[in-house]
Amino acid sequence: MNIRTGLINFRSLIILLLWVNLYINAQQLDKNEVYRNTVSSVGLITDRTGTVASGFFVNSKIFITNHHVTDDIDLRTAKIEMKDDRVYKVKRIVKEFKLCDLAILEISSECDDILPLADESGINYNDEVYSLGNPTDEDMNVDYFHITKGRIKNIEDDSWFYDQDEDYTHEAYVIQHTAIIKPGNSGGPLLNSRGEVIGVNTFFYGDSLNYAIHINELKRILDDNNIAYNKSVSEKILTKKEKRTRTLGEKIEYVIFEKQPEFFELYSYIFISLSALYFAFIFFGIIIIIVYLTAFRTVKNTNYYYRR
Repeated sequence: MNIRTGLINFRSLIILLLWVNLYINAQQLDKNEVYRNTVSSVGLITDRTGTVASGFFVNSKIFITNHHVTDDIDLRTAKIEMKDDRVYKVKRIVKEFKLCDLAILEISSECDDILPLADESGINYNDEVYSLGNPTDEDMNVDYFHITKGRIKNIEDDSWFYDQDEDYTHEAYVIQHTAIIKPGNSGGPLLNSRGEVIGVNTFFYGDSLNYAIHINELKRILDDNNIAYNKSVSEKILTKKEKRTRTLGEKIEYVIFEKQPEFFELYSYIFISLSALYFAFIFFGIIIIIVYLTAFRTVKNTNYYYRR
């Protein structure tokens, strides 16, 4: 293998690495794309008293927010306002969970826009995240459907209390992040770069200490109450009962057609990893050969002059 061949292989390796970088970046959306793809599923919940809070739809009937939002809301006048001026009447509070500060609401009609819930395995320290909701300032001016960007700083079990209820301590698995939230963001989604919900924004201590209830807490209560939701950006809604009653043929069809993109993504990562490893071996092999040939020529020339 000569030096020219080595340079060609090195150039191929660089092109491959650039392609890998482009592929990974293509899996993620920028801030504007995240906003465009998710804002239609996020609502402002309010009532006749002027309450301002946030939330999001996980299926056509179910809206998620915080318990401390629904605890004081006037259910008779409660409504959910969307960015495109749609308005949904709140039919009932399905269930409230004071300990982890979550609440499930049902609307009277149906909403076609829903947010998928992320898988825990894709939620990691320093991930880029986005808070989407309706923050207010000290004068109660609302910044409607506002998005902020930040990163995950910690994921842990935590406890907290609110000023108006100091005798009660809330506990939950939470995500600490830097995507700034304010009063009015309560109940709104914390999103990853794919536009999936990874948490429910709930409380904060200044701009850098923002907390969201981890998506696992929400999934647990949805599963316990047999409420359907999307598990990824490509998976359609099925309740646990529907999943159990699917026939073998339906399960095979689901794997082939519904999960196909995920399999292709897995195979792509495997192919990319093996290709990168292959070219790395070639690259370092070229370096070793060049060093060896250089050393061999030096020794040969030294021996030649010694014989003379």
